[in-house]
Amino acid sequence: MFTFIDKISQLTPLYLLVFSRISAMLVTMPLFSFGAINVRVRVLLAFILTLIITPLLSQQMTYMPVHWLQLVLDVLREVLVGLMVGYGAQIIFEAIMIAGTYVGFQLGLAIMNVIDPTSQENMPIVGNFWVMVVLMFFIITNSHYFLVETLFFNFKIIKPSTAVFHAAAGQAVIETGKMMFDLAIRFAAPVMVFILLFDVAISFMARVMPQMNIFFVSLPLKIAFGIFLLIVSLNIFQGLFAYIIDQMQGMVGQIIRGI
Repeated sequence: MFTFIDKISQLTPLYLLVFSRISAMLVTMPLFSFGAINVRVRVLLAFILTLIITPLLSQQMTYMPVHWLQLVLDVLREVLVGLMVGYGAQIIFEAIMIAGTYVGFQLGLAIMNVIDPTSQENMPIVGNFWVMVVLMFFIITNSHYFLVETLFFNFKIIKPSTAVFHAAAGQAVIETGKMMFDLAIRFAAPVMVFILLFDVAISFMARVMPQMNIFFVSLPLKIAFGIFLLIVSLNIFQGLFAYIIDQMQGMVGQIIRGI
């Protein structure tokens, strides 16, 4: 019996570290972090994954903190690692949301927000539509398996309590944040260019026909044109989906290599 108690006392710190990192990743990763998923379900999933992963890690390493303060610091380290890895996967969806914000602003729909079922917050209607489309492609193509693989295989590269936050880790986080705005401009660029050409055409029409009430005519036309472009964007995102997944995998890998 005492042997069993000693075994529990030896494994409990390792279980705690694994649970901390997985919980942090589930908080920031797409799909798992969505507000539609109950917190209890998320905690239960983290607990089940901990029971699966920790026995495999215990065969390769042992962890015995010499002091409770070391355990607290290592738990905080694992939480930070989990947040950074999940952040790398979430960046793509944030970029798509920002792209939708740009397009909605040009269409005159910036004031129209809807409740995002994933985050339970007010989001631009165009950005929310694009995120739902990409999320649908994400699930249909089984790309969410990459997130499950990340939950497991990041422990092979970064063992619990061994993460060292070099300057490369901070640089990787900054680079992914910068790439978020770069990708947002790329996603929104085709629609923004077409809307700009439409505005130029309306301006030319106003000069040719000054008696026409341009404000009364242009707004319905712009919204109708924008809805047409949103329909066309379904094919655009379908063609860009492989690029989106490659960027997500690259961001997650860059952050893990930085740590």
